[in-house]
Amino acid sequence: MEVNYSQEGSRIRVAVDGNIDSDGAGKLSDILQKIMTIDNVENVEFDLLSVFSTTSSGIGKLLNFYKYIDSHGGSMEISAISESLYKQFIDIHLDRIFTIRLK
Repeated sequence: MEVNYSQEGSRIRVAVDGNIDSDGAGKLSDILQKIMTIDNVENVEFDLLSVFSTTSSGIGKLLNFYKYIDSHGGSMEISAISESLYKQFIDIHLDRIFTIRLK
């Protein structure tokens, strides 16, 4: 699994390529920690189109990041997601917490 991010002004895009297993959740956490140190971030957009499954640890990392960005006046959304992961996220009602767009 690979995680990369890019910044354009106050917007950050995080792209994850590969399933988020236990090791992948650690990589995701490392990137999210880096993003938390960047000033003036207003929106973080996740591209999960190449992620077909995740562990509860991966979901936990996303939820913890959402709590952080929300408490700092920012927003988070999933702008692209695989169909299988979308179904999993809908089943556990993550769409009630942040925006999830099926591409």
